[in-house]
Amino acid sequence: MMRPNGWLGFVGVLLVVNGGAAALAAAITDDPFVLRAVWFSAATAAVVQLAGFACAKYLLYRKLGLFSAWGGAMAVRFISLAVYALLVYKTLGLVPAPALITFAALLLVTSIAEPLFLNA
Repeated sequence: MMRPNGWLGFVGVLLVVNGGAAALAAAITDDPFVLRAVWFSAATAAVVQLAGFACAKYLLYRKLGLFSAWGGAMAVRFISLAVYALLVYKTLGLVPAPALITFAALLLVTSIAEPLFLNA
């Protein structure tokens, strides 16, 4: 059975980084469409990161090694970025540039912190 080690720390990083980035955007702009795109992208990036982290933890549990686990999580991120870029923002009517930049940047920044919590 997988233990929840590392989960609380990673969720904390996600809340601080994603919430902080969205709050910073709210302080910079007053455009409601940009704010909606940034907040939605931050929330979606957090969900994708949790799915990637779960994938990585599972692969570690299966004894496939840290590199394989992180690669699996990166595959989840890449697929989600492709789907988000091609389908989601058009369907939801988000402003494309803020939505995609926020989503991709938050995936990158929080994926850098992920290995700190994988072996926890």
